[in-house]
Amino acid sequence: MGCWEDEGRPWLASELAKQWAPAFAAANHFGALHIVVEDWNLDDDDIAFCRASTVDPADIALADALQKMSVPERWACAILSEEPAFSPIGKG
Repeated sequence: MGCWEDEGRPWLASELAKQWAPAFAAANHFGALHIVVEDWNLDDDDIAFCRASTVDPADIALADALQKMSVPERWACAILSEEPAFSPIGKG
């Protein structure tokens, strides 16, 4: 999670972030959302770029949900997609 630490360890495990973590995990990591779900490029511009590049309804729904989240929520969603029990408490 070096990228997360480099970004200042943003974290907000909202209900929205928790709700979409399974979809984040299930997304095609080599499809249209690759730079978001595989590389964790979670900025507005990256999500918008990927959103415009897909016609897959699941990709569109995930991109739309991520765009509604704050950056800390997006990080929580990404991390929880891989480690559902993760908590930043006591990390570093």
